[in-house]
Amino acid sequence: MPKNSRKKGNYPVVASNGIVDYHNEFKGKGPGVTIGRSGNIGEPLYIEKNYWPLNTTLFVKEFHNSDPKFIYYFLKTLDLNKYNSGSAVPSLNRNYIHPIEVVVPETIEQQQKISLFLTSLDDKIDLNRQMNSTLEQIAQSLFKRWFIYSEFLDENGSPYKSSGGRMIDSELGEIPEGWRVGSILDFADLLSGETPKTSVSEYWDGEISWVSAKDVTSSNGTFILTTEKTITQKGIDKSSSKLLPKFTNVVTARGTVGKVCILSKEMAINQTNYGLKSKFDYGDFFLFFTVLNLIQDMKQNAYVTVFDTITTKTFRQIQTALPLTNVIESFENIVGNLMHEVLSNLEESQNLSSVRDSLLPKLMSGKIRVQI
Repeated sequence: MPKNSRKKGNYPVVASNGIVDYHNEFKGKGPGVTIGRSGNIGEPLYIEKNYWPLNTTLFVKEFHNSDPKFIYYFLKTLDLNKYNSGSAVPSLNRNYIHPIEVVVPETIEQQQKISLFLTSLDDKIDLNRQMNSTLEQIAQSLFKRWFIYSEFLDENGSPYKSSGGRMIDSELGEIPEGWRVGSILDFADLLSGETPKTSVSEYWDGEISWVSAKDVTSSNGTFILTTEKTITQKGIDKSSSKLLPKFTNVVTARGTVGKVCILSKEMAINQTNYGLKSKFDYGDFFLFFTVLNLIQDMKQNAYVTVFDTITTKTFRQIQTALPLTNVIESFENIVGNLMHEVLSNLEESQNLSSVRDSLLPKLMSGKIRVQI
């Protein structure tokens, strides 16, 4: 069903990479399960209500007295990528996978026990995701109110500008009295990284997370918890790369420029990123939201070569209002609690995902039984 044939409705339109639209008609009855057939192959999706599967998916028409949610989790344990029948575009032929022999719990009751247990883990992960979205929105709104609209709290606990706080002219327009205009580098140190020699095996697969631009762009939240690659202390020592402190802000500087995240622990970065760390013992979260607010200006001032590139000059060119110390500290006291809760939720979700993924094959094979 091409896009121009779709009519807005309540039924999800499902492609190989998930829900891509909504339509006013359905073809598959919920609850349903699909897997990617073309492009992103083999990845299952569970849909609670009626839906429209596109031709890039395979979908279940009959569950044969099996629990749909169990089938979804069961399909996650199968490596269907190895049945790829495509060439340039990965493709999954259902005739290749129908003959696969599998072992599953015989009764739907046992299947439901397994799916209920796994769903409880996924529900908690989803709840954490929703909570983090709300917490980050609150923090973002507070930043805009305080530093964009100048409505931070004055000494009387009243909104500054609307309570008659004195404003002065600047090259950026009106700013509160006592504030100044400057570069973000007046507030933060700019930190760079390097890639140790990939040919030296003892530099790699160590205990230190090594952040590439890919890690930042694929990060699922404000904080980056894990990285695709890790390096050793010797890899750090034998290159100009340095170990960056916890809560350093990382900005992608090449290719897909302007993505931002915060380090959840000490990590090293490669040369496709810059690190920004407050010069003071406060202000890392203020710095994060300031960078987010300046991202569009950074992108517009990026240097276009083969790839878009942010340089030190880019950071120096971008001007921003720099508040008084006590205002930043007050903001940190409030928002810091929110951001620490965001990090705690992310770490809990990571642990729950790890538990779920380790238990999944054991539950499916019967090595572990669920008693509910």
